[in-house]
Amino acid sequence: MTHFVTKRAPAVALLIALLLLPACAGQEAAQPTIAPTTGAAAATAADTVADAATVATPLPATVPAATPLPTATLAPDPATVEAAASPAAPTAAATRTGANYVLSLPREAAVPADWLMNPPPDFQTRSPGPGDTYRFACLELPARSTGLATVGYRSLEGLPSVAIEYAVYPSATEAGAALADMRQAASDCIEFTIGEGDNAIQAAFAPLDFPAHGDDSFAMALTTSGPTTGDLLTHVIKIQRGHVVIGISHAAAASGPLPDTALTESLAQLAVEQIDALTGE
Repeated sequence: MTHFVTKRAPAVALLIALLLLPACAGQEAAQPTIAPTTGAAAATAADTVADAATVATPLPATVPAATPLPTATLAPDPATVEAAASPAAPTAAATRTGANYVLSLPREAAVPADWLMNPPPDFQTRSPGPGDTYRFACLELPARSTGLATVGYRSLEGLPSVAIEYAVYPSATEAGAALADMRQAASDCIEFTIGEGDNAIQAAFAPLDFPAHGDDSFAMALTTSGPTTGDLLTHVIKIQRGHVVIGISHAAAASGPLPDTALTESLAQLAVEQIDALTGE
């Protein structure tokens, strides 16, 4: 693979992952610009949000001594002690927000130590209407998701890279129907084209042996090739867990080592556990 292809490949891998997200009409996701970059920064890093600092009110330099008051020793309330010792309860659906899903995405500790977070976590609210669709591979599928939490990680060289998403649906039934749509599209779209014109990318799906996770799941190997992007191999994993469809797209250069299956499996298991902890489903 040439040096020019190496620079552009991470942005292309991100584009491919975005094209396989369950977006809906009228709520378009931002599309990445594929352009050459310099050095190891192969993908454009978005700005991160700094945590707000808590400023304490300063105390006076001299504090007058106070006369101590007699105190009584109280026995701890058993209910309070039990509540403090219990794990955090799942977040109720009525109060769940996009931040809850974003905070449940796998974090840096789940990927190799020399990888970067890129792009940073994000959540997009969806409002699908009657007849709205989104494109998955070569088919237009019914738009059902009401939210999408995403994050990405990549090696310092740009590849391999991983894109992770949580597509949120109104119910487990809707999530199951969406997964069935995606599985059918992956089966029907053996070969298809991403984009058009001189920069069109040729793509093809093939079956991928991958352990079952969640309530239902499927996996496919996606190969892509373009005149300026080179050849990529992406392992695409889709897992339904309750009302969420988890997506993992693990990309690598087709001419190099295959995507690390152990890493993909650990991310899949962690994502399911995170959704279980969030929803209690």
